[in-house]
Amino acid sequence: MKSNEPASLLIRAAEEGTLARKLKAYLKSCRQPGDGDAKKREERLPNFAGFCASLGCGTRALEHLRRTYPEIFDYLAAVLEDEALNSSRSPAIVNAYIKDKFGAWERDADEDRVQLIFEHDILEDGV
Repeated sequence: MKSNEPASLLIRAAEEGTLARKLKAYLKSCRQPGDGDAKKREERLPNFAGFCASLGCGTRALEHLRRTYPEIFDYLAAVLEDEALNSSRSPAIVNAYIKDKFGAWERDADEDRVQLIFEHDILEDGV
């Protein structure tokens, strides 16, 4: 990857040790100062895409970060997951985001298939 490509901005931040500072600035930008009533505040849900956009790169850079610097990627994922879980957003939105983004990192490309799980024994209980 050339150093002037947008995806390299994420890697460069990891290598220079500035990723945590940039992440903190992004998280601060997601929080809207309010009048004290949390229900009236319109906070943005901190997420991978928003963080990448704040750096000027796309989300494909995350895969490169995950392979090159797995510990740094793990830190980034942990912070964004914690921020999502503790956000004031709707639980349905947070749940969908967690399942979609964090589940995707757990799946291996070869294991991208549907798995059926039955709560009962079909042979014993019938169809």
